[in-house]
Amino acid sequence: MKKIFLCSYFAGVVEQFKTFIQTSNVKTNKVLFIPTAGNVEEYTGYIDEGREALTNLHYKIDELNIDKEDTEYVANKISAADMIYISGGNTFYLLQELKRKNLLPLLINKINSGIPYIGESAGAIILAPSIEYNKIMDDIQIAPDLKDYTGLNITDFYTLPHFIEPPFTDSVQETFKTYKDQLNLIAINNSQAIIVNGDNYKVK
Repeated sequence: MKKIFLCSYFAGVVEQFKTFIQTSNVKTNKVLFIPTAGNVEEYTGYIDEGREALTNLHYKIDELNIDKEDTEYVANKISAADMIYISGGNTFYLLQELKRKNLLPLLINKINSGIPYIGESAGAIILAPSIEYNKIMDDIQIAPDLKDYTGLNITDFYTLPHFIEPPFTDSVQETFKTYKDQLNLIAINNSQAIIVNGDNYKVK
C-alpha cells in the first residue's frame, strides 16, 4: 500500500509528518535524502531546514545527488532505500535528471511497493501524470534535455504547492487559473500536506 507524504515546505509540516509516521506504521529511522532539484536554485534554505527537521526527529540521513553520481550507484542507493525524500527546487531539472538515468521505473516500483515517500514541492509535483502545468512557476529552460514532461503518474491529482505563498503568489494563482478546469489540482500552502494511503488521500 502506498505511503506518501507531499508538501510545499517540509519544515512547516513536521507535526503532520509525525502523525503520518504513526498512522502509516512507519518503523524505519533511515531516509534517502535527494536534494537534486535545488542544485540549480539560488536559494536552498528550505533544503537545509528539511534536513534539520529530519535530524531533529532522529532520522539517519543518507544524502544522494542523482546528477552528480553514476547511474549504477544511484540505482543501487534507491533500490536499498527504506524511505525516500525528494526536496523542492526546479521540477523540470529534477525530472530531467531522473529520466537521464532511467530512474522512473525504479522509483515507481519502490513507491508502489509501500516504502514511505516524502515529496517536497518539486518532489511532490513529479508524482503527477505530467509536470508541464508547472511551467508557469518553474523555469523550463533550466532542463534543455527534457523533451517529455510525463511524471511518475503515481497520483491521479496534480499537486500545486505554495498556494498564495510568497514568492510564488502571482505564479501559483496564474497556474491555478490556467489549469483548474483541465486538471485535478490539489492546492496546498506551506502549512498543509497531502497524505496518501493506498488509493486515498487527505489534505492535512
